[in-house]
Amino acid sequence: MRVLLLQNLPLKLVSLALASLLWFVIAGEKTSEMGLSVPLELKNFPKDLELTGDAVNSVEVRLRASPSIIQSLGPQEVSAHVDLTGVQEGEHIVNLTADSIRIPFGVKVVRIYPSTLTLNLERTVQKVVPVQPRLLGRTAPGYEVAEVTSVPPEVRVVGPKSRVQEVEGAFTEPVSVEGAETTLVEQVNLGVEDPLVRIQGSPRVRVTARIAPAQETRVITSVPVSVRNGTGTPHPPAVRVTLAGPSSVLKGVNRSDVHAYVELAGLNAGPLPVTVELASGNAGVSVKETDPPQVVVAPGHKKR
Repeated sequence: MRVLLLQNLPLKLVSLALASLLWFVIAGEKTSEMGLSVPLELKNFPKDLELTGDAVNSVEVRLRASPSIIQSLGPQEVSAHVDLTGVQEGEHIVNLTADSIRIPFGVKVVRIYPSTLTLNLERTVQKVVPVQPRLLGRTAPGYEVAEVTSVPPEVRVVGPKSRVQEVEGAFTEPVSVEGAETTLVEQVNLGVEDPLVRIQGSPRVRVTARIAPAQETRVITSVPVSVRNGTGTPHPPAVRVTLAGPSSVLKGVNRSDVHAYVELAGLNAGPLPVTVELASGNAGVSVKETDPPQVVVAPGHKKR
């Protein structure tokens, strides 16, 4: 044993002297402190979970070291980390200690803020929601948006369970219909209100805004009701007919163009539905409402 201790004795004495000198230099040197904002790394994050709430991306760290070390210390040399290995869904309280901070040799962690983190982890889920196209502006006078569609009509969103459950649809960038007289087709981007929910797949859809002549209504009063396939007297003998269609066409519709009738299958005193036919040449006009929608037919007598 003594022989081993005496081996390389001069070298050992020199090393001891250097170590002692270094200790005295460090011990006798004044210390300095510096605060740094350092990034927070969440290591081994479970792939099927997501962080909800306000994410903490960095922490404030107060460091102490010799002036020479402090002056040469860069932000890239210090970082904080939290190991999430084995963490399950739910709320977790994490305490940051000096062991959570990566620092160079000779530096001491004095304080960490915040020293306690609350992490809320939720399971990642998916959901199919409808696309909600948005329009901007007004069509040209006499025209209106008859229909708005998108391709695809639905998209899949993904995110934390509680956030995805609240999403009712994905909205598009506004499509301008200002002054439009013809159908518009545009490729636009999609989005959702919650920043924690994402669009899965392509975030673009094709929106079609079908522009057509503006539809108006017009009421034709005292339209006589005739009886077909039988004889009888309708009560009431006339009805009001509400028509819908382009303004320019509606203006040209006369009472003689509107024919109301009931189909009588034998003698039937019960209420019968009124059917309305329009004369040719009234393209785009449709029957919106008949008032009353039914009439009672009193039986008539066949001619001898």
